[in-house]
Amino acid sequence: MEKGKDTHESSLAVNFARAQSKLQAINNTSLASSSEEYQKQARNLIELLRTCSSQVDSLSLFSSNETVEDYSTSELKLILVNAYLGEALQKLNSRDDRAAVLEDAISQYRLFLTTCQALSIIKQSEDIDRILSRKDKSASAKSNPVDAGTSRVQKIERFKRMRAMQQSIAELEAKLSGNDATEGDDDDMEEVEREHAVKLIELKVYQVIDDIDMLHSEIEMAKQMEAMKLKNADQDKREGSAPRGDKEPDWRLDSQSYSQIDPRTGKAAHPILNSSGQPMRPFILTNDRQRIKDSVFRPDWALPTMTVDEYLQQEQERGNIISGGGKEPDEKPEIDDNDHEALDADTLKKRDWDDFKDDNPRGMGNRGGNRG
Repeated sequence: MEKGKDTHESSLAVNFARAQSKLQAINNTSLASSSEEYQKQARNLIELLRTCSSQVDSLSLFSSNETVEDYSTSELKLILVNAYLGEALQKLNSRDDRAAVLEDAISQYRLFLTTCQALSIIKQSEDIDRILSRKDKSASAKSNPVDAGTSRVQKIERFKRMRAMQQSIAELEAKLSGNDATEGDDDDMEEVEREHAVKLIELKVYQVIDDIDMLHSEIEMAKQMEAMKLKNADQDKREGSAPRGDKEPDWRLDSQSYSQIDPRTGKAAHPILNSSGQPMRPFILTNDRQRIKDSVFRPDWALPTMTVDEYLQQEQERGNIISGGGKEPDEKPEIDDNDHEALDADTLKKRDWDDFKDDNPRGMGNRGGNRG
């Protein structure tokens, strides 16, 4: 019986090591999260982690009656199974049952935090008490309101601790890789490996706290989207129309033709294309590609389209310019130099005008208005 248990634990350790390797690979992959290959890797990882979780439950490894000192280093690492499973569930791109998947991820995170708290791996904190005190796993953050300033301070503190912990983990990994190790330090390396496992668990606790707060907000949005879809489906059913998701796409040539009315018959117009894609009636294709292309390198302001002369010519053709009119005044005849009487009369006239200007300087008639 003991031999079978050892074999079970051995297979559990192998599966957990494979799961860790796959999780690291999918976190560092360059694939898009919506791609089929990425989703396939995520599903395989979830299946492997569920196998590890069921193996841990069947062995009853962790108990609230024991402490962290009662477990070996290899057993301590298995505490991360539920945390890794919650992280993997977040990677699934399931639109129809997104809320259920996220609630499953929160459940796995809660199991992980509960185990860590039972084994006294983590200290008592307000964040963990707030998360574990939620009886309803789907309850939103609104049911447990947290002051925005307090939440911000807590996030900053967690971030600083995570930075320091990541640096400490990097130093421990350097020691485990053999760079700083010497012969005869097996006991010391065992302590380093154990400290490394505990640090990984503590770091994951901080990451899980941030993820849970984010997941609750995403669940609310997912439920609102599902309610909106159900409302639209019920409305379409009552109106007797096709579901909104089955409507014709906008790029179809005949997407709007079914709602058009033929002015000659007063009935709905026939579609432009039939089911085979063949045209059923004449239509006109319009292409704004050249117009858009010509306007790419144009300035932001409006440029002139004609010269001033062309504009005046156009206005004259429209009849907006008045030409002609009355008789032009005759030009003043020049005085003959031999006509002394005319010259004297002109000189007297100029003298009289000069005397008038001397007696009436410029602005004299406006003195009252210029006075302060």
